[in-house]
Amino acid sequence: MPRKFFKRISPDPKKLSQYQSLRWLNRVMHDTKLWGFKRTSVARGCAIGLFCCMIPMPLQMLLAAAIALVWKANIPLSVALVWVSNPLTMAPILYANYKFGAWMLQTPAYNLDFEWSRSWLFHQLHILWKPLYAGSVAGGLILAVVTFFTVQLLWSWQVKRNWLKRKR
Repeated sequence: MPRKFFKRISPDPKKLSQYQSLRWLNRVMHDTKLWGFKRTSVARGCAIGLFCCMIPMPLQMLLAAAIALVWKANIPLSVALVWVSNPLTMAPILYANYKFGAWMLQTPAYNLDFEWSRSWLFHQLHILWKPLYAGSVAGGLILAVVTFFTVQLLWSWQVKRNWLKRKR
């Protein structure tokens, strides 16, 4: 995998520990699993980031960082991959999650006449929230598991390929 690229773009833990607001993290800043680019750490970070991007909530990056701390995953990747759900992709992701959740819960998916207003959202939220969050969590878990094993397989394949190149 492109370890040099990831190392170049990720923040340096030593520089981060100099910030006053992040000093409380000094104990975990030097854990190599959280900042290093080992296969398992990267696979966990990718899975966590993509799981969190599927959950419609504010502060997704903080959730991804907290889960990465607990599971000893790569923090920069988990936080960066949350941005897969950005303002351009959020509407299709939410729609797909809603449809998936409605299918899972075997409830009819309502055809709502969408309006760009806060009052419309609050009036329709009682209909939307169960299928939306069920689909988001289930879809996020599926995406996380597939991502974890895909990264593991691609990483192993790349290592074997490089080893065979050197051997020749």
